[in-house]
Amino acid sequence: MATINNAPKPRPAQRGHAKALPCPDLNQPGRLRIGHLMTLYGLSHSSIYAHLLKKLIPEPDGKISRRLYWRTNTIRNDLER
Repeated sequence: MATINNAPKPRPAQRGHAKALPCPDLNQPGRLRIGHLMTLYGLSHSSIYAHLLKKLIPEPDGKISRRLYWRTNTIRNDLER
């Protein structure tokens, strides 16, 4: 006789949403991704994109394989104003 396993199946990992990342030192040269901006500005990933559309956050400095990035000095200057 076969046993029936009623254990819930594990959910697949969620994709497409950035997760908040610890922020590196803004006084050192480097690149920041959406997750870093979420931490610095205290916003969700969707709010970051909304702020980008409204030009409340500086334009990205570049893109690597569809991922936006900002240089640390760009964000540092924006946070200081």
